[in-house]
Amino acid sequence: MPPPQKKSLGRLGLTIFALVALFLGAYYRFPTLGERPMHTDEAILAMKSAEFQATGHFKYDPKDFHGPGLHYITRIWSKLSGWGDSSTWTEAELRTVPVVCGLLLLLTTLLLRNALGRLATGFAMLLIAISPMEVYYSRYFIMEVPLVLFITLSIASLWHYSQGGGRWWLLLAGFAIGMQHATKETFAINVVAGLVGFAVTKMMVGDFAPRRSGYDTGGSKRRAATPWLWVIIAAIVTSITIYSGGFKDWQAVKDSALTYLNYFERAGGSGHEKPWHYYLTLIFWRKDGLVWSEAMIGGLGIIGMLYAFLGNHMKQPARQAFLVFLSVYTLVLFFIYSFLAYKTPWSILSAQHALTLLAGVGAAAIAGSLTGKFSRLVFKVAFGLGLYHLLSQTNHAIHLYAADSRNPYVYSHTSTNLLRLLPQVRELQKTAPDDAFNVLVINRDAGWPLPWYWRDIKSVHYTTTIPETIDARVIIAEPEMKAALEAKFAGKTYTKPDLFGLRPGVMLNLWIEQSLWDRHSLRKQQEAAKP
Repeated sequence: MPPPQKKSLGRLGLTIFALVALFLGAYYRFPTLGERPMHTDEAILAMKSAEFQATGHFKYDPKDFHGPGLHYITRIWSKLSGWGDSSTWTEAELRTVPVVCGLLLLLTTLLLRNALGRLATGFAMLLIAISPMEVYYSRYFIMEVPLVLFITLSIASLWHYSQGGGRWWLLLAGFAIGMQHATKETFAINVVAGLVGFAVTKMMVGDFAPRRSGYDTGGSKRRAATPWLWVIIAAIVTSITIYSGGFKDWQAVKDSALTYLNYFERAGGSGHEKPWHYYLTLIFWRKDGLVWSEAMIGGLGIIGMLYAFLGNHMKQPARQAFLVFLSVYTLVLFFIYSFLAYKTPWSILSAQHALTLLAGVGAAAIAGSLTGKFSRLVFKVAFGLGLYHLLSQTNHAIHLYAADSRNPYVYSHTSTNLLRLLPQVRELQKTAPDDAFNVLVINRDAGWPLPWYWRDIKSVHYTTTIPETIDARVIIAEPEMKAALEAKFAGKTYTKPDLFGLRPGVMLNLWIEQSLWDRHSLRKQQEAAKP
C-alpha cells in the first residue's frame, strides 16, 4: 500500500479540521442534556458525587461501583462552574462533566498528530466528533469518557517522550495512569493491551525512536528502566492521593487493590452475559427494529491497521512503530473484552476510540494513494456521505431514541414513562399535610433512579422486600408484589394501582391512600374553578 502524500496537510489545514471537529463535537454534546431520564448508574454516581461534595469524604465500595476519579473531576468542575449546593444539582449540570471530558478527548488527538500524521489526525477528529457511540456516552454521567481521556493522554505522553521529550512527559503519563486506576478499575485491561502492543512492536519494528535527550533507553538495563520508574512512581502517588482523600483513608487504598477479587467473579457475567461477537455488532451492524452501524469507522480502522503493517514507512520508522502498537493494542482490547462474558456497551469505548484513531489513518492512507482528480472527488464524496450517515445516527441516538431500547447504546435504561410518576408524587406531597406524607418504594434494586429524583423528600423509604406493616400513604412496588402487598393493607383503602415503567422488563404500581387522593382531587377541582 503506498504511503500518504508527504505534506498532505499543513498547520492551517489541521487547525481548520480541529475547529470544525470541535464545533461539531460541542454541537452534538451540549444541547438537551437534561431531557433523558437518569440511568440507574448515573443516579447512583450523582448521589455519590453530591455526598462527596457535601461531606468532603468519598466512601469507596470495593464490591461495586468504582473509584473516586469521576467525583473529584465533578467536584472541581462544579466549583469552576458555580453550581452551588449539591442538593440543587441537575442532571444537565452533571452531564456537562463527561461532555467537557469528551471535548478534551477530541483535542487530545492533536498530541498524536506526528504519530498519526496531520491528515489522519484531522480525519480522526472529525470521526470522534460525530461518532454515535462517543457522542452518546459523552452525554452520560459515568466513568467511561474520563477513563478514555486519561488512557489517550498517557499514550500521547509516552509517545512524546519516545521522540525526545523531557521527563515531564513521563510524569504526565504517570499521572494519567494513576487517574485511570482512580477512575475505573478496568483500566488494567488497557494496561495489559498496551504492554502486549509494546512487546509486539519491539519484536516487529524495534524501538520507537533513539533517545535524543534525557535517558537513553538503549543503554544499561538500569538506565533503560529509569524512565518507567518515573511513570510508575507518578502513577502510584496519584492513585494513592485520590483514593486516600489526601492520605487520610488508607483502607480505601487497600480496598482499591482487593477489589480485583470481585472483578474476577463479575467477569463471568453477573447477569450481563453477551455472545463473543457482541462488541463487533456494535461497531459494524446491529439491527433491533432499526439498523445501527459505525462500519465506516470499523472499515477505515482495518485499513489503518493494514497500512501500519504493510505501508511504506522507510523514512518514518518511529511512526510505523506507533501505528503497529496502536493496531495491536486495539486488537488485544477487542479480543479481551470479547472473551469476557460480562459485557456492557460502554465498556468497549476505549477500544472503539483507538479504532477511530486508526480510521483516521486509514482515511489518510486512501487519500494519499489517490493521484487522479476524479478518484479524489469520489473519495471526498464517499467520505462525506459516510459522515452524513454517522451524523444521522448520532441525531437519532441523542434525541428520538435517547432512552429507547432499540438504540444499541441504551442498556437497561430508565423508561421515559417513569417521568410521569415523578410530578404526580410531587403533587401529592403538596396536597398532604406537612407531617403526614410518606412514601414506600419496594423494588429489587431499591427503586433507582428514584432516590436521585426524590433526594429532597426525606419521608421516602426504599426497600427490596415487603415490610411486615404498611403505613405509607403512597406505595410504589412491582406488580408481582400486588397480592402480598394488598394483603397487608389492614383495612386501609387505596386507589386502584396505576402502572408505570421503570426500565425494560421492570414495572411499578402506584397506590395512593384514598383520603389523600380525595384531598388531591378536590384541590385540583378548586384550582380549575379559579378564574
